[in-house]
Amino acid sequence: MDTTRRTILRGMAAAPVAAAAGGLALPGEAAAAERYRLKKRAAPTWASAYSYRRAINGLSSLLGGPVSLGEVLTRTPALKADRVTRWPEDQDDGTKPRPDKEPEELLYAFRWANADFVDKNWRPQGITTNYDANGSAPVTLLVSWYGRLAAEKQGARISVVSWNAAGDPTYQHVLLVEPYGLRYDGGDQYDFRESDLHAGGIAWYGNKLYVADSMVGTTGLRVYDLDRIFKVTKGPGLGRQADGTFHAHEYDYVLPQCYAYDASGSATQEFTFSQVSLDRTRRRPALLVSEYRPRGSCRLARWELGSQSSGYLSSARSSWQAAANGEVRVQGAVRAADGRYYFASSHGTKKPGQLRSWREGAATGRRESYLNIGCEDLSYSRINGRAALWTLGEYANDHESDDPSDLDRRAPFSRYVYAVRP
Repeated sequence: MDTTRRTILRGMAAAPVAAAAGGLALPGEAAAAERYRLKKRAAPTWASAYSYRRAINGLSSLLGGPVSLGEVLTRTPALKADRVTRWPEDQDDGTKPRPDKEPEELLYAFRWANADFVDKNWRPQGITTNYDANGSAPVTLLVSWYGRLAAEKQGARISVVSWNAAGDPTYQHVLLVEPYGLRYDGGDQYDFRESDLHAGGIAWYGNKLYVADSMVGTTGLRVYDLDRIFKVTKGPGLGRQADGTFHAHEYDYVLPQCYAYDASGSATQEFTFSQVSLDRTRRRPALLVSEYRPRGSCRLARWELGSQSSGYLSSARSSWQAAANGEVRVQGAVRAADGRYYFASSHGTKKPGQLRSWREGAATGRRESYLNIGCEDLSYSRINGRAALWTLGEYANDHESDDPSDLDRRAPFSRYVYAVRP
């Protein structure tokens, strides 16, 4: 979490919304529920005459059509991540791990390629898997990053990761962009610009990727169609170039925004869209949105989804809201099958984060285990019949291990992607 890009909750003094029982608003809460609304938007606010769909279709004809997620990893050379295989329980001396060095209850982990492992210009934030998308065992992970320092004007990107429990993962970065159309001299021209958002938590449903945006003025959910990724000419700059080619800051691929759900209504506008996860524990799948709050209680809201084939929300009105009493600095939240909520709670750059659990209506939550320093988003999945919680670290590791399979006892377990037992 970076306070220069992630908006700290406005209206902090406002009373938190009370937990709703059984997913329905309690008497007297109807007005609050009504205020938790989203406003649909199908075009850029500054170029509304051309819808996102129309602009994407125009770009598709110029860029030779879309490529699949699989092609992203095979059409151009993919980056290689390093699978971590040395676990605390394997130590010969029988000592337990230090919380500031590695998380507890580790199942799987990998570290990025060296350049991304130490890069301070990009910070990973959100994570989702194809288990969210369709309920199948994870083989593809998506991770969001936001640009800062020298990369701030590039906006945000996602990493498409090919994962399995036995081998080293491979991945490829894809730049998020906002497509638009304009009319020049009587003709339509299509282009794209950077996605001006803080790419926080992400959730994958069907073929749609939801990205939580917590920046002032744009707070809400941005939607991207994963069937409409485009290959561009690798080169500097962004968008259409003088020779007619399209560049994306030296990236090979772009993913254009296809829709948006903007915060609407007084309560929603006071609510920070810090994270989003896929909730498959109820009759209808839903997006669970949670917020980062340095004090008070983390608030959560749920928006139900429509069919998996469309991937969009079934309603712009929230079906449920709650305040997790006393839970602060929440960087990710998921709901497990037993009705328990799990939170990734961070503690700055020096102390390890915590995996915490909370049940609706409980006076307080409890610590389950330690996570890494700088823990971020959470995503729930099942692997070989057992539950797993995926998370990741945002802070760049200043030290590169000579042995990538080593957890590196000399540096904090920070910028890793990993799964733990809930």
